[in-house]
Amino acid sequence: MSDYCIYLDGPSADLSKEHIIPISLGGLDGFCIQADRKFNNTVGSKVDGAVANDFLMLFNRDKANAKGHSGSQPQPIARRATLIDGTPVQVTFSKDGLKIYDLKQRKYLQKTDRRGFQVKINGVSLDLNADIKFVAKVALAAGFYAYGDLFRTGVMHSEPRKIINANSLMDIRPDVRLYTRFQSEEELADPGDFQMFKMIVQLSSCSCVLIIPGKDCFGVVVGVLGEFMGMLNIPANTSGFPNEGDYDLGHCVFLQDGKVKRMSFRHVVTRLADHLEGNNDCIMTELES
Repeated sequence: MSDYCIYLDGPSADLSKEHIIPISLGGLDGFCIQADRKFNNTVGSKVDGAVANDFLMLFNRDKANAKGHSGSQPQPIARRATLIDGTPVQVTFSKDGLKIYDLKQRKYLQKTDRRGFQVKINGVSLDLNADIKFVAKVALAAGFYAYGDLFRTGVMHSEPRKIINANSLMDIRPDVRLYTRFQSEEELADPGDFQMFKMIVQLSSCSCVLIIPGKDCFGVVVGVLGEFMGMLNIPANTSGFPNEGDYDLGHCVFLQDGKVKRMSFRHVVTRLADHLEGNNDCIMTELES
């Protein structure tokens, strides 16, 4: 179905290229699907944008030099801050160091200005729903990218679509499991697997998607610039899914050094075991078998 859009679960008369992980978050042109242009320009960009402009994520983007389509250097900025004497300031965290802008005098403080030795930052917020919506969007797109029609027929992909479009996440099915980057171990069904997924993402130091089909579920782990973003586990019937070659135990996509690297989950776990035994410094070293 050349006009099919997984986000709409139906045809689109106006398809455009959709980066499954946006350029601003370490995405590459080779990791894309065709999607409805209107969705891309509204819901998709809003979901991606919320994560790309997240205050904590901006530190990772600045470190990785992930500029996005605009070409501007991402920098975390605390726009509502005060000095110890109450002076309102704006604080910019960058590779060049901390910059403090005095909003009253309209100038940057010199490093010798003792008023800049203590800063109180107000109004920094994190939208955890944005994380969940982003993970659901990536899971939906990456699942279709990797498994095509098998994903459409075997996975309950209506559930991540509901999450993307939901005003509230209270009505999500209880058998749909969601994990975020700030999840506590007490809330996890299997802390061991969770820690393994996080370790793979962090050691890869790049953006990636790990897809692990189970007997009656379809798990997707999303990493952005070496940061674990979350995991979505969706009810599924994966009896006809491939389980050999690059799909042995699951399928993984790593976006590193300008390349899209695809391999089996078994291969990634083997490389992780080698790393833990001290046989290699980084699991991404020669990951392409």
